[in-house]
Amino acid sequence: MLYFLCPPAWAHEFEAIPSVDIPAEVWWTWRLEWGALLFLVFIGWGYYRFIQFAREQLGKKNAFDRKKALAFFLGLALIYTAIASPIDSIGEQYLFSVHMFQHNLFMYPAVTLLLIGTPGWMLELIFKQLPWLERLFKRLVHPIPACLIFNLVFGIWHIPFLYDWALRDRMVHNLEHLSFILGALLMWMPVRNPIEKLRLSFGFQMMYLGALTIAQMPVFAFVTFSRSVLYQTYELAPRLTVLTALGDQQLGGVLMKITGMLVFSIAFIKIFMAWYQQDKETIGPLKTQPRYN
Repeated sequence: MLYFLCPPAWAHEFEAIPSVDIPAEVWWTWRLEWGALLFLVFIGWGYYRFIQFAREQLGKKNAFDRKKALAFFLGLALIYTAIASPIDSIGEQYLFSVHMFQHNLFMYPAVTLLLIGTPGWMLELIFKQLPWLERLFKRLVHPIPACLIFNLVFGIWHIPFLYDWALRDRMVHNLEHLSFILGALLMWMPVRNPIEKLRLSFGFQMMYLGALTIAQMPVFAFVTFSRSVLYQTYELAPRLTVLTALGDQQLGGVLMKITGMLVFSIAFIKIFMAWYQQDKETIGPLKTQPRYN
């Protein structure tokens, strides 16, 4: 199944590449990526069939939420765009910074859209049929394993020999992308779980986001402050921009960190505002006390 969805292909050999003029088409050439397309279409079809089943067999008349469905399918479309567009080929063969941009698309907007688009009743219905899956799910979405697993996956794939292997072998590269998406889904669960009762309280959500920001620093520092090019693929690649391979690597590291900090900061502010609004509704408007002269 993995071979069918991710056919192996050597994306970039470790050979010295002469300084030649690179065709401008590299910036806008798309690839079909039929394996990823079929896989994403299958997921979208399963989502639709699940909602149809809930409406027809379980009597859930409001099972179809147009906004949630739109968010879910936009998430799938964004994943395919990141895989099939020039973002993938440029990041795979030429620019580390573009590859980091691709990973950011997977981990933040795409995964967020998928979670927004997944109704809580859908997971609850699955867990009702598979109690063992519910027990496993609850263990994994605990903030400690969720944070550790995501950052472990993120860190391991930036080890130079694994990173270059993923760039050379298409099947490994797709496995890398899949692990980033699954790890990010797990990472967001403590604050964006479709089953609201499994989310952390507002205060702990804010602490969790702070921990995520700190946990990313080792990989950021390893990539950004290295005095040499870590990944041979980019060291040998023709230059698409005025940046050297080392400058491109540093840009990718900064992009990695700034994007994460920006996303977590926005989430932090939204959680704080939701917490404030909840307290305001609970306490109610303050009553003024009569003044006595």
